[in-house]
Amino acid sequence: YEVIMNIEQLQEMWEADAEIDDNYLGEQSTATPKLHAKYVKMLVQVKLKHTKLQSDYNLARKNKFRYYRGELSRDELKEYGLEQWQGIKPLKNEMDEFLSGDEDLNTLEVKIKYLETMIYLLESILQQIKARDWQIKTAVEWKKFLAGM
Repeated sequence: YEVIMNIEQLQEMWEADAEIDDNYLGEQSTATPKLHAKYVKMLVQVKLKHTKLQSDYNLARKNKFRYYRGELSRDELKEYGLEQWQGIKPLKNEMDEFLSGDEDLNTLEVKIKYLETMIYLLESILQQIKARDWQIKTAVEWKKFLAGM
């Protein structure tokens, strides 16, 4: 799997995988470990990407802090694709407002929140997969009951 397509595609994939065919309960039961492995792999990939983005955000935030204080060298400005800050150097109590309004930081933050939502979704799917064997066992018991066993 790629580091997951998007949330909508993941939801569609799970919708298809969540189906338990009443006529093939034995096969459905043996498919549970494969489903678990599939979604754990996705979760690990998304968590790794989240960690990387969080690191990128922290570094960008530090650099933006220095940028607004006028502390970046010419080489650093060139490396980050920035022009020298021409505004007034923010006071300490104003810096959070500058950083929270920074477009680059907000873009990274939106990506981080998206991945956090995806992590939540994958963790929820894995909880359902853990309950799957119990659901299949209950279905088998119900079929036995209906058959008079």
